Amino acid sequence: MKTVQDKFIGTVLGGALGDAIGKCVEEVVEDQVYEFYGGRVEGFVQPHPSSPAYGQLPEETSDETTPVRILMESLTEKKALDVRDYLERLIDWYRNETTHRYPDPILLASLEILSRGENPSSYGIVSSSVEGVLRSVVMGLFHYYNPDLAAEGAKVVSLLTHRSEAVLDGASVLGACIAYLVLEEFDLRFLDERVAFLNTLKRYTSKSSHRKVIEEVQRLIHEGADLDTAIYRLGNGSFVFEALPLSLFIFLSNIENPMEGFWWGVNSYGSFGGDTDSIGFLVGSMIGAYFGAEVFPAHLIEDLENASYYEDLAKRLYDITEKMIIRR
Repeated sequence: MKTVQDKFIGTVLGGALGDAIGKCVEEVVEDQVYEFYGGRVEGFVQPHPSSPAYGQLPEETSDETTPVRILMESLTEKKALDVRDYLERLIDWYRNETTHRYPDPILLASLEILSRGENPSSYGIVSSSVEGVLRSVVMGLFHYYNPDLAAEGAKVVSLLTHRSEAVLDGASVLGACIAYLVLEEFDLRFLDERVAFLNTLKRYTSKSSHRKVIEEVQRLIHEGADLDTAIYRLGNGSFVFEALPLSLFIFLSNIENPMEGFWWGVNSYGSFGGDTDSIGFLVGSMIGAYFGAEVFPAHLIEDLENASYYEDLAKRLYDITEKMIIRR
């Protein structure tokens, strides 16, 4: 039987796996993927020449995972959310350009301003990029016992560098989502429970347009839609309310076969290319949070860059969280 610790490990490893594999086909169209690889990607491969990740090793994560890792390092060392410490760690990483792996330009711009002690909002930096909310997964774990608190923490760490209503709502939804999946408050084998889960997540949005996108996910699931249809109706770009709803659709449409859902996520390029590393990260995290680490094939985890370090971070985060719960 999977434990909460297994779910922590699964969330962290699943996100890193989705990023590492998905990066190889980011912004590459389906025809080019099939021509280059002979079919959809189902494992670690050399990044496609048209991918921003071209030149990286197959098993390496991109900088989608980096702010997530840094947040876990801060939480496990400080044993609490210390925003100043997290920011200082991000700035240290920003200044060490040799470690960068095509990071989000908005993240770099925000950190440049923050490194000078300025407020990014004063410079009009606004972003609705999904890269800004991926770190919300960590807050979903850290406060898994209270999804409302997970949502609030997710907003704090995301709005630090990415500011928009879409990031505000997306971070809140993702933080709560991970917490609910770890808790298993919904039996997602059943359609009505999947609908109830999405209805619950809608409560974490402030804008009606964002709620409507989640309602579109519900309609697609009711219809039994395929991946191409979902990409056409939801989108698969870097906008928070494209990548996040599509990831929810992929995860919930493959509850009976979660690894098929994982392959949908990392191959979510469609006919025009897509943000496959972010979507892969999100789908992998959701799968790991609900099913635990054992759902992922051992050979993938063994080959993933820094897998043992991610597992150790997840275990330490779990231990700190459990001690925090006892103190409460």
